[in-house]
Amino acid sequence: MDNTVEIIDRGIKCLSKHLGEDEAELFITTVLRERFDYTEWRRLLIDEINDFDDLDRFRAVYGEPVFKGNPKSVI
Repeated sequence: MDNTVEIIDRGIKCLSKHLGEDEAELFITTVLRERFDYTEWRRLLIDEINDFDDLDRFRAVYGEPVFKGNPKSVI
């Protein structure tokens, strides 16, 4: 299990790689300022998908997910 510092370091590197340093900083600042609760946002998003039609509509809006790396679980 990684410690908190290692997880934060990996997260910042991931954001910087995929967003660039400026947008990664903007993202972090926005999340902190807005008191964004990712877990709640994700739960609400998933709760709206009740059947395949809902999933199709979701995919039409958000596109196909792009997963990189080897996650232990994907929600």
